[in-house]
Amino acid sequence: GGALAYASSLGLYTTVTTNGLLLPKRAGELVAGGCRGLFVSLDGPAALHDQIRRHHGSFARAVEGIKAVAALPNPPEISVFCTISEYNVGHLRTFLEDISDLPLKLVGLIHNNFVTPALANEHNALYGQAYPATASNSFQSDPTSIDTVCLAQELTDIKGSIWPFKVTIQPDLVSEPDLDIYYHHPSQFVGRRCHDAFRILMVDADGESVPVHGRCYRFPIANVRDVGLEGIWKHSSIEALREKLSEAGGLLPACSRCCGGFGS
Repeated sequence: GGALAYASSLGLYTTVTTNGLLLPKRAGELVAGGCRGLFVSLDGPAALHDQIRRHHGSFARAVEGIKAVAALPNPPEISVFCTISEYNVGHLRTFLEDISDLPLKLVGLIHNNFVTPALANEHNALYGQAYPATASNSFQSDPTSIDTVCLAQELTDIKGSIWPFKVTIQPDLVSEPDLDIYYHHPSQFVGRRCHDAFRILMVDADGESVPVHGRCYRFPIANVRDVGLEGIWKHSSIEALREKLSEAGGLLPACSRCCGGFGS
């Protein structure tokens, strides 16, 4: 709450991303702090969400929190985001129907951002010394096992239906051939270049900076308390990453399924 209020006092547009577990308790604090955008992560209908999160009642608590925030004066715009996985394919329409009565601006269905072990190895053979990659989002779930025929049918149905909120599919891949490439051929690039490295910077709570965002390659940069925000933004380590991306044509191998590269 204090961080939100401070950021708001500086005229910054503040957003909060949450799994919703603490929303019922923190609703008042969040709105009083001037939060303008609330993003709640849900994984499917209630029973499925609770199963994936391994926390019984977590879906209900998130819904309670969304309603509590929306009931307060001057609430933020509320959106829900759902990452597509092999667990919720076939349940996405039911999920949208189940949350249709909530006061939402947008529901985003997100194609999983992942790095397979094979892709990490392929990347590291070329770039591992400076920008080591690890397998990501491919352990307790396996994006390459997704039934793309079923998913294509479901997303086409969803896209052709009318909902009380805006529904987006990110990236906007719906056809079976496109989904087959995305999930079953992860070394093929879907986007063309990373934009995030040139427009985003993340700073951890202790002041240490993180390259671009949490999905990017980890390497030491500097502490914002020592060099300031401009010092990090123009730091030689960050500049070197930007140069390497440009030199490679816009993306490195392990960037192939990162949302930062899905623009044109």
